Amino acid sequence: MRKLFGYGLVIMLLVGYPLLTLAQNAPITTIATISNAVPGTVNVPITVINFSNIGAISLTIDYDYSGVHFVSGTPNSLLPGFAINDNNLGNGKHRIIMGWYSTNGVTLANGSPIMTMHFTYIAGNDSLNFYDNGPSCEYATPTGTVLNDIPASTYYINGFICGGVSSPGPITGSTSVCVGQTGVSYSVNVIPNTSGYNWTVPSGASIMTGSNTNAITVNYSMSALSGNVTVNGFNLCGNGPTSSLPVTVNALPIANAYNDTTIPYGTSTTLHAANGGAGTFGYHWEPANLLINPNVQNPLTVILTTTTVFTLTVTDQVSLCQNTDQKIVNISGGPLSINPVAIPSSICQGYSSQLFANAGGGSGNYSYTWTCTPPGSPPWTSNVPAPVVFPVVTTVYNLSVNDGFTTVTGNTTVTVYPLPSATISGGDTLCGEGLTAILSIALTGTPPWSFLYTNGLTTFPVNNQMTTPYTFSASTPGIYSVIWVYDADCLGNTSGTAIVVMFPIPPTPVISQAGNQLFSTACCGNQWYKDLVQVPGANAQSYTPTQTAHYADIVTLNSCSSDTSNDIYFVMTGISESSGDNFKIAPNPARDHFSIVSSGFKGVLEIGFYSLSGTLIRDKIIGAAEGKHELLVDCSMLSPGIYFVQILNNNLRSYQKLIIL
Repeated sequence: MRKLFGYGLVIMLLVGYPLLTLAQNAPITTIATISNAVPGTVNVPITVINFSNIGAISLTIDYDYSGVHFVSGTPNSLLPGFAINDNNLGNGKHRIIMGWYSTNGVTLANGSPIMTMHFTYIAGNDSLNFYDNGPSCEYATPTGTVLNDIPASTYYINGFICGGVSSPGPITGSTSVCVGQTGVSYSVNVIPNTSGYNWTVPSGASIMTGSNTNAITVNYSMSALSGNVTVNGFNLCGNGPTSSLPVTVNALPIANAYNDTTIPYGTSTTLHAANGGAGTFGYHWEPANLLINPNVQNPLTVILTTTTVFTLTVTDQVSLCQNTDQKIVNISGGPLSINPVAIPSSICQGYSSQLFANAGGGSGNYSYTWTCTPPGSPPWTSNVPAPVVFPVVTTVYNLSVNDGFTTVTGNTTVTVYPLPSATISGGDTLCGEGLTAILSIALTGTPPWSFLYTNGLTTFPVNNQMTTPYTFSASTPGIYSVIWVYDADCLGNTSGTAIVVMFPIPPTPVISQAGNQLFSTACCGNQWYKDLVQVPGANAQSYTPTQTAHYADIVTLNSCSSDTSNDIYFVMTGISESSGDNFKIAPNPARDHFSIVSSGFKGVLEIGFYSLSGTLIRDKIIGAAEGKHELLVDCSMLSPGIYFVQILNNNLRSYQKLIIL
């Protein structure tokens, strides 16, 4: 058994009947399809086949309430009491429920209606569909045996109510097309009561858009043939009348612009097109502005200077079908041009560069004229395409090239960097240990500089020097020189030497008096001083004074001078004055102050500071020295160096050597 039987009253009537094994199939039940319905009453019969010994019926049908409204039902006279009712499902759908029961089995002839449904038709197309969930659609025998109705689609055939589908009317669109043509439009007016449209197109054509609508676009392939475009509307109940439009598919004219060609720069040519075929044809070439007359079969071009693609369009004057072809006119050569360059474009003074004309285009037969600014001495010129030049300053090289027809000019510049230089100067004689000489290297050129200098034994590198001169302290004796110098652009020249020598300071001489002569312990390099002033020509080991005065000696060897000897006060007349031994200076060397120590000062103290050449630098008088044994003297006003100090007190005179730090 497939399912239980029953809806409403029918179910209740069947209560108490045993469920029996299926012995026969249910009748095939069909809802009639009503075509060409017009607004008003529509009668829809429900017919059966194989309706034999039927004791109970349960049928359920759904429909759309917007197009039709159920009114009533008229059952077959052999099925008295066959109930029918319409129910609103609340979603725009209605459901018709039918039920019948009899204890006596009924048999009907095939095609007999068991119920005729009466509707009011409003508009559109509506389907009358069996709703089968088991008991909603089933048949049973008088004894309650439910009859097999699976599959449901075999036993319950739906019906339709449709409005009439009229003729589409004339088709609007091209009746003459060209092979290969695309996007051709065809359309008909909207047909009432249709669910869609059936279109056909000629062989080789295809519908691209709008299928199943009242407007389509069609592409015709290159193999398309003449034929008909047809259309008819259809709905749930079938197809409507067909409209047809004959379409002629025309062949394309011949478009042949012949092979590509090449012409010289600045000339013209004639373009050629083959005949379009049999018939009358129009010809048009693009770009039109490069042709004397673009609308002839064989036009003449204007003067051409660039390669151009010409497009030929051939039009059949009858079918208006068009075909195209292209022809390339290549231009050989080009306008005369030059691109003068110098390689390298920047050089150091004394080097060379090569010029290149780089001429092109034109006739190819070139003559060259090179000149330069400044002109040089003597003035420079060249007639070769790539001369080698040796400029001494930055120079502009002017080029003129002629190809027999045209002259073009240009220029290129060779930048000349002057060679840098490094000149060392300075040098000194160092007397004693721990001293240094200040040397200087003057630089020319463009910073930064890098250079090497040496003292003959050791090489010293200096890199990225940004200022000039470069100074340094040398404590090692030697002959200093610059080996090489390189500025931001070039390797340059070096010059000069700076000699640094070092000698020991000669021992301080000791002088003594023997009679009217003074003697030094040093054999050589003596220089005698009288009252702190050099005695010209007094360079021997001995000296004979001619005046009463203070005398001393300084020894100079290899430009290095000793300390001042002891002081001797030489008296020509025998008058005795105290020597400088009455006074002592400490500390010596001094910085800002020093002390004069004596056995006892009397009266005013006078102090004089002299240079080594005997020039008075500054003098000073200190009062109230009476009775003192030590006086503090301010020397901060003196620059560092070596001085003679003259001390005068109560007719006593002393000369002392003082070093200021």
